[in-house]
Amino acid sequence: MTLASVRLAASADAAIRRLAEAAYPHEGCGVLIGGYADAGVVVEQVTSGRNLWTDRLADRYDLDPADIQVADRLARSRGRDVVGFWHSHPDHPARPSQFDSDRAWVDYAYLIVGTVAGGSGELNAFSLEAEGEGLRPIRLDREGQGS
Repeated sequence: MTLASVRLAASADAAIRRLAEAAYPHEGCGVLIGGYADAGVVVEQVTSGRNLWTDRLADRYDLDPADIQVADRLARSRGRDVVGFWHSHPDHPARPSQFDSDRAWVDYAYLIVGTVAGGSGELNAFSLEAEGEGLRPIRLDREGQGS
């Protein structure tokens, strides 16, 4: 499946921003929970995860697999799925690095939010079409508005 878009609930958008801002100046990360619709995903809820990449917290993340399992159990208990992952880029644009692309999985959405001291900024969506390729931008629609 090739993902073309992400529809993001307003509460999920707010949660990503809150969690990313709390993690600053480190990269925050977590899981996107929702469902698949047409050629995209609908993100209804997000979780926070522990960043295991402790020696480069400002520019790397490695989401704890235990946190992915907890999110998967939560999603299944609600009849939903893990549809992707989010992370922040402190003092950096909300674009994927080569490191991000190298570690991405096909068929999942990736949201990246830029953070600075005192807030969050740009939030962008990406997906990986095939192994060995880079993350590519996809459409991000926020609940109640297009983008």
